[in-house]
Amino acid sequence: MTSRPLWLESTEVRQLLGLLVDRLDAADSRGTKAQSVTLAEKTWPALYRAPLESRKEDLWEHVGEMCNWGWLSVKPEGAVKARSGYDRSPRVTVLDEAAVRLATGRPERVKSSVERWREAVNVGLAASQEVKRAVGDYCIDMPNYSMSEVVQRLNQLPSLADRPMLLREVSTQLFWGMSKVLDKRQGLVAAILGVDECPFPESPIQLQVFLPLAGYRGVLFIENLMSFEQALRSSSHAFSGLALVYASGFKGSAQRLRNPAGCSLFYAGEGALGGDLKVAFEAWLFGRGSTPVHFWGDLDYAGMRILAAVRSTFPDLTAWVPGYAPMLASLLAGGGHSPEAAEKQGQRPVVSSGCAYADAELIPALAQTGRYVDQELFTL
Repeated sequence: MTSRPLWLESTEVRQLLGLLVDRLDAADSRGTKAQSVTLAEKTWPALYRAPLESRKEDLWEHVGEMCNWGWLSVKPEGAVKARSGYDRSPRVTVLDEAAVRLATGRPERVKSSVERWREAVNVGLAASQEVKRAVGDYCIDMPNYSMSEVVQRLNQLPSLADRPMLLREVSTQLFWGMSKVLDKRQGLVAAILGVDECPFPESPIQLQVFLPLAGYRGVLFIENLMSFEQALRSSSHAFSGLALVYASGFKGSAQRLRNPAGCSLFYAGEGALGGDLKVAFEAWLFGRGSTPVHFWGDLDYAGMRILAAVRSTFPDLTAWVPGYAPMLASLLAGGGHSPEAAEKQGQRPVVSSGCAYADAELIPALAQTGRYVDQELFTL
């Protein structure tokens, strides 16, 4: 074709070519090959709603010319040669994408920010394909910085994993002093670090603490608030001599529990509010002194992961047998629920927590049954 015919600029033909380019763009965004387009009143209304039959035949002739140029192909093959071949529900396929795009003034598809983010993640993130797919759902589009630069900063995130920092402190460290980049992107952080939940809190962990007036011989961390409240009201001897602690905002890293800047303490009015008991508790919590310590939570993999995480800071911590024993019995007797029933299907299996009881009894039972037990169902 030595020169562009005027009919290429007509509204009707541009409508068809625009449709074809739209389909090319849609296929490209999906990473697939564009399929043929069936022509009908819905896809090319300018032709099928033309008031004169002669105009329909002219437009169809233009399709034939584009086929002769090698831009398009039409099936069934005989349809393009027939004056009214458009009545045969013809299917049009683009053969020369560059020429069709040039004719519409759309030489290439403008990629969305999400697509550009996923490309940068796939190229630059030092992680598995599974992690890259997860991170690709959290687009970060920052003015003055390329997405490749942002991804390179994310590669430094694992070096901060064990530091008792708030989420905005992490953001400031990574992203040129900007503190809010990771807001509402905890899932991205968790994916990169390979944990169930983001270990960096939005604010310090709040510890609700009950100190028995008569003193205590051990500390029990309780995972769920309702179970903590029930324990405060319980008359069971199982809780005798135990300081009870509920950690609101606990997200899988126990490092900041032993840092005064990483947690805020709130003491229950039913127990000791000051004096030697409070001084002794805080001395133990922040790394001075030795006290037996236990954990009681949901009998599921997330609970076991919390157990393992708290043990990284309290090496002698064990799963609390009086709380877990009835839960284990219920699980082995067919109780509990499937992961899907409580939207827990995303929990990753735990092989070992470091606690002898949990590793010998609780974790094997989870693997054997494929079911979980919620802590709140059991009162002592």
